[in-house]
Amino acid sequence: MIFIFLLTLLFPSNSNELLFDMYAIDNWDLIEENSNKKIYKANCTINNVQYIMIEQELLKEQDNVLDVIESVSNYNNILSNKNIKTKLLLSKGDTSIVLQTITNAIPFTRDREYIFKMYRYNENRIDWFLLNDLNVLLYDFKDDDSHKLSFGAGSWEIKTKDDKKILIYRMYLDDEVNLPLMFIQKIRINQTVNIFNDVLTFSQGE
Repeated sequence: MIFIFLLTLLFPSNSNELLFDMYAIDNWDLIEENSNKKIYKANCTINNVQYIMIEQELLKEQDNVLDVIESVSNYNNILSNKNIKTKLLLSKGDTSIVLQTITNAIPFTRDREYIFKMYRYNENRIDWFLLNDLNVLLYDFKDDDSHKLSFGAGSWEIKTKDDKKILIYRMYLDDEVNLPLMFIQKIRINQTVNIFNDVLTFSQGE
């Protein structure tokens, strides 16, 4: 297991490029807004799947939200969608290697499965990206009946604006489904918003 962990440090995934790309975007398109949440989209320069960004002001009792995001071993309790199953494979310092399986993610498609690396980028930011090059080393943990995803990344960040703390989540995940892009994008947005809300709800109750 330590050998696998070291390999993830020596050979970063191509998905890591997505993090640089999404942070280089200056103009995000606002697609939905309510009293406390804004949802944006932006085109990816690497692939045809769009980025999603969500932001919302944090309540005082939600200051621990990044700790909640880091608590991978508790994801099965945090996430309300019980079709998402999470298994912590390895944790060392502020870095975790995680297996996640999504059943019935999209109608009439195989279950989706991926392994990602999550780490603290700095005090106010947590990044993750899929380990597409290294999944072959982790077949012992994988389900042969599931479709392995290989391209995705995300970033949770807290920013302060006018003495208010804002939680921002940027995300990209290629589901590798041959269906109309508009249909798939709507599912992606709904799933991402649900995860965002689950994290905030759990942090408020901690």
